[in-house]
Amino acid sequence: MVTVHPTAVVEPGAELAAGVQVGAYAILGSQVRLGPGTCVGSHTILEGRADIGADCRIGSHVIIGAPPQDVKYHGEPTGVVIGDRTLVREFATIHRASTGGSGVTRVGPESFIMAYAHVAHDCQLGEQVIMANQASLAGHVEIGRCAVIGGMSGVHQFVRIGEYAFLGACSAVLQDIPPFVKAQGNRAKPYGLNVVGLRRAGFSAEAIQALKQAYRIVFLSDLNTSQALAQLEQELSGPPEVQRFIDFIKRSQRGISK
Repeated sequence: MVTVHPTAVVEPGAELAAGVQVGAYAILGSQVRLGPGTCVGSHTILEGRADIGADCRIGSHVIIGAPPQDVKYHGEPTGVVIGDRTLVREFATIHRASTGGSGVTRVGPESFIMAYAHVAHDCQLGEQVIMANQASLAGHVEIGRCAVIGGMSGVHQFVRIGEYAFLGACSAVLQDIPPFVKAQGNRAKPYGLNVVGLRRAGFSAEAIQALKQAYRIVFLSDLNTSQALAQLEQELSGPPEVQRFIDFIKRSQRGISK
């Protein structure tokens, strides 16, 4: 059964699956699709090609699918995809993609976008990402699975933050943050491995120890990045977590924060 408050506006063409609930004064555009069991709070606006998965909780005064804040955008048919069981709290904004990107802004399943957070056009968030209050991502940012973005942080466009990374509050991020790393500051710098997060996620002691050694080689030695990667590949490339750490740094276009 679909429940729509009498004051809500649902444009013809919108698709609402079984169990959807739409709160008072919400507005749903004609290209919006809501998965089973998803709830939309009061005064929320969903527009454009917004595809929201099952069992999501969208708070009040949220805007999803608004046009990107990009002067190159002229109404092209881009969209937003929100994964299953994602929680988006009040006043958060998630914009649809612009031109020159993937065509889709994506938030992975089971993510938590807290109040007043902003996900700009063409961002790609993995599963179980947490963005704390007022955290903001510029366009084309990539966030790996299970990463945490601290409150009131700002991430520059095209920056990548790796899986299980932890970004402290009030940070300004201009370069990539590798997987499994803690970083904080203006400008953000690495401050060790996210050991607590890795233990909570069930990483083995052996994997954590190997990542600690990899961190020391990249960030605490006198080697430049190329030399550090060469040493890692020679000495530590076996553990899959270390290999993902190496691969992330190799693919960096903006360089890593050091």
